[in-house]
Amino acid sequence: MLNFALAVLAGFALGTPAVPFGLSSLPPPVALVAVLLGAAGCLLSAVFAAGWLRTRWLLWRSKRRPVTAGPPPENRRNRRNRLDGPTGRRARRLVNRYGVIGFGIIGPALFGTWGSAMLGTALGLPRWRLIGWLMAGVTLWCTVMLLASEAVIDAFGLR
Repeated sequence: MLNFALAVLAGFALGTPAVPFGLSSLPPPVALVAVLLGAAGCLLSAVFAAGWLRTRWLLWRSKRRPVTAGPPPENRRNRRNRLDGPTGRRARRLVNRYGVIGFGIIGPALFGTWGSAMLGTALGLPRWRLIGWLMAGVTLWCTVMLLASEAVIDAFGLR
């Protein structure tokens, strides 16, 4: 029972890379379920916490800086959006090209579980569609990681 709880915590903290950790002390199907439970908790907490923070940030920003017509004042620096960095541009291209479905399937492999949940929320994707497709992507990548780990364990006779 302790090993299952540790695998769930590893799934929460690490996402897909936690599968080999779960395999170290659990049978493969049980390790997969434990990591998927942890990843589901990670996705739910990340999406809802990031959504709440995003809403609060937008409210605070709208109260602090009223919208004015015309160009920005000369003395204020032009502030860049945080999503304009390389990771944000990659995520935006992924969403523009493949939509929520593609982002949900490919995102966990590119950005990790936490990163894809935060980026999807920051990009304004619908919460429940994002969670559903990210969970499908995490399931896919955890299964691939499980099969690869089992192949390595069998090839080198580690059990």
